[in-house]
Amino acid sequence: MAATHLDVGLRCIKYLLCAVNSLFVLTGVMIISVGTTIYAVYEDFKHFLDPSYFSPATILIVVGGLVFVIAFFGCCGALKESTCMVLVFAVSLSIVLILEIAAAITAYALQDSIKGLLAKQINASMHQYSSSLEVANAVDFMQYRLQCCGSYGASDWNEIKMISPSGLPHPDSCCAWTQFIGDGRIECGRYEEGCMSRMSMIVHQSAISLATGAIAIALIQFTGILFACTLGRAIRRQKTERERRRWELRESLVRGYQPLGKNDPFATFPIVYMQSDAPEPVKSSVPS
Repeated sequence: MAATHLDVGLRCIKYLLCAVNSLFVLTGVMIISVGTTIYAVYEDFKHFLDPSYFSPATILIVVGGLVFVIAFFGCCGALKESTCMVLVFAVSLSIVLILEIAAAITAYALQDSIKGLLAKQINASMHQYSSSLEVANAVDFMQYRLQCCGSYGASDWNEIKMISPSGLPHPDSCCAWTQFIGDGRIECGRYEEGCMSRMSMIVHQSAISLATGAIAIALIQFTGILFACTLGRAIRRQKTERERRRWELRESLVRGYQPLGKNDPFATFPIVYMQSDAPEPVKSSVPS
């Protein structure tokens, strides 16, 4: 039987959806990589950040894992022409899309309060520098890594009134370079820029990257939702068309069947010739 336009269209949509699903696998890898990268950056400075800032990155990592499962449902539904599996694929992808948009909005919205939070956390950590080794390591890592000193500048350490092992009024991590100048004294070329502006920039850039990546991937997934809905309707039409053809074929067979005897009167009322046992009468040859 020759393929109809419905068969050709359905086949094209099936292959397109499978291609889109392979693209979803790549987007899942991208989502996980973006989430883990931002999570790793935040993890380095977790002492100065609120746990809520980890939420968008965590959501992206979870969503990236779900994309693999959803892509499996999409491929199976397309190949098996299962309306149910295609529907599950479309609904699941819609939920993932909503989660990605929520993560992007959350990451962008958290930027408004980042400066106040950082100023409070960094200032509290500076006052605990001499009393807690964990806090001291976190502050030193931040100042070494970001090449900064203090909250707003190196002069912030003057309020702490601390003396480092090198005899400096601030931690050695504030120094871009050091050199001995004699009599056990050390000259330090300290960073003048404060750490709060550097930390704010990192959080801002991470939020922009997260939001941009989530929105871009969500647009690709929106295309997949459209393909899934189109495929679902095509499968439903195809099944309806097959049922209609089956019904027409059955009706044509029923109407074309003519029982024996309806149109043949001899077959309907057959003439039966029976042979009699009585002897035939003898005809006389004499004329009457």
